[in-house]
Amino acid sequence: YRLTDEIYIVVFASGRELGDEKEIQAIKDFLAGKEFLPVKYAPRKNEVRCSVLSDTSDIQEAVDDNILKIQSLANVKWVAPFIDEVRVWERKLAAINDVIAVWVQVQVKWQYLESIFKGSEDIVHQLPKEATKFDNLDKKWMRIMNETVSAPNVDLCCNVPDRAVELRYIDEKLDECQKDLSNYLESKRWVFPRFYFISDDELLSILASSGARSVHDHMLKMFDNSAQLVFKGASEAIVGVDSQESEHLVFDNAVNADKASVENWLNTVLTETKSTLRNILKAAVFYYPKMDRLDWLKKYHGMITLCGAKVWWTFQIEDAFANVKKGKKGAVKDLSAKLSMQLNELVSEMDKDIDRLYRKKVNTLIIVDVHGRDIVDRFVRDSVMDAREFDWESQLRFYWDKQPDTCILKQCTGTFEYGYEYMGLNGRLVITPLTDRCFMTLTQALTFYLGGAPGGPAGTGKTESVKDLAKAMSIQCVVFNCGEGLDYKAMWSIFSGLSQAGSWGCFDEFNRIELPVLSVVSEQLRSIQSALKANQSPFLFGDKEINLVSTVGIFITMNPGYAGRVELPDNLKALFRPVV
Repeated sequence: YRLTDEIYIVVFASGRELGDEKEIQAIKDFLAGKEFLPVKYAPRKNEVRCSVLSDTSDIQEAVDDNILKIQSLANVKWVAPFIDEVRVWERKLAAINDVIAVWVQVQVKWQYLESIFKGSEDIVHQLPKEATKFDNLDKKWMRIMNETVSAPNVDLCCNVPDRAVELRYIDEKLDECQKDLSNYLESKRWVFPRFYFISDDELLSILASSGARSVHDHMLKMFDNSAQLVFKGASEAIVGVDSQESEHLVFDNAVNADKASVENWLNTVLTETKSTLRNILKAAVFYYPKMDRLDWLKKYHGMITLCGAKVWWTFQIEDAFANVKKGKKGAVKDLSAKLSMQLNELVSEMDKDIDRLYRKKVNTLIIVDVHGRDIVDRFVRDSVMDAREFDWESQLRFYWDKQPDTCILKQCTGTFEYGYEYMGLNGRLVITPLTDRCFMTLTQALTFYLGGAPGGPAGTGKTESVKDLAKAMSIQCVVFNCGEGLDYKAMWSIFSGLSQAGSWGCFDEFNRIELPVLSVVSEQLRSIQSALKANQSPFLFGDKEINLVSTVGIFITMNPGYAGRVELPDNLKALFRPVV
């Protein structure tokens, strides 16, 4: 046979060209038959607004596979007769891929903003400009989706002239709407900083509701133990708050929430709560020596009895020291006997048939009284007889100071004002010598404008000890569980809320945050601590000036030696006083 090799080459090339032609035809057939599956979108009951794309992951995977196939075809020499067609389909597939990616992104943003601007008339009234902007984008989106429903073919939908341009425009403008909305929420948080402790969706649900009762679901995230507001009948006048345990606090002055913006009347509720508690505590401290102790305990709120009893415990010990100086050597021993007698009275109360709230009060006061008696017993044993001795200076001491006319706490060199955060009947931890050491370290850290870092294995009470000190000082303590998901923006938002509210933040498993984020966090903390040292308010935090309440405290807990934990950078370690 002549020309065998040449014939073989031609036949081989023809076979490869036929294979390539079939590959191209398979891609054409795929795109000709592939359709989107729109589903009806009904965000509110009996209201179908339009259709939206269902899960497009299968389509995107198939398009990605076909892009790889067409790219590999474009690089073989046998495709030369079809190269122009290959280039056309390469561009089409790339366009489809880009359009679907943007489309899905736009759909997520549109659904989020639609629920806000179309689901809440109140938000529309408060943000008319942004609502109008969203209306225009909403019309464009509805038109695109209606066109998709009438012709759901993937190729036709994605290769409509300027479809990609239009979707990118909607995406950009939805981002602007989102930014305007974030600025609006930020303005609300700036007025009432505890809004930083709830999510955007929760804050929007509060702002979108017309009645003051809408905050009930979120009260415990914004207040330590104010579970719900008490209203005067069906009106919007708030006359008090209830704790989780159903203890009632009645305000001195009612707060009118009618026609007031939610952030303003919540601020008034907070101020009125603290003012009422201060007045009640002042009266309780005054009447303590004039009443039978058990009658006094029944009359006043749980947190008031704990603080009032500690004020008089402090006075009685210092009075005993003064009597020792005057020559009455057994004054401290006499006090120990008196405290034991008071404790026995409380224990005998627990054996009686008493109501649930009173039992909780007695139970908690027993915990505090046992600790108080143990300290005095130690003073008797070690012959501590002077108020200047370290054994007494290192205790958490309560005083009613006549000059600012409020309760203050002292420990070592630290002096703190009582916070008057309503605590209800949420109990106290048993106070051990180790707890005392922990409290002393944390209060000294606060005195020097540092954070506290209780360390130790899991389940040893690091977070609970911080919370218990917050209860003793009546300051709100917000606990955050840290993880890889926390970025520097989320940390900025949390620190901003804590600084403006004057609350404590306890960050559990702080060393689970990623190292690059921790580097930024150290600078954020440094700016807060520098402002505290300089007594500067407002101060520049990031790129924004915010107010600073001096009671703010940042505490971290870490479980060393576990997988997924990082070592803290040295510049961050220096900002916390370790408690081990």
